[in-house]
Amino acid sequence: MKRSARLLALLVPLVLLAAACDGPADNTQLVVNTDDCTGCARCAEVCPYGAVEVVDGDAVIDPALCHFCLRCVEACPEGAIH
Repeated sequence: MKRSARLLALLVPLVLLAAACDGPADNTQLVVNTDDCTGCARCAEVCPYGAVEVVDGDAVIDPALCHFCLRCVEACPEGAIH
């Protein structure tokens, strides 16, 4: 195979892959369903990073502090964090 054909065979899949990618998915932010949250603060108690606090009766997660360890999700008795 000629050098240019080998180079093309290498580059075409990479170009297609790059075209298909939209960048990193933003799926690392947890969301609190305020309709289900009772404000019990169990999530805040188990968070080792201090990313969760209860404000006005609802849990609030600071995405800058959250490490996505999911301890708050496991601790929530109402399943309000996802």
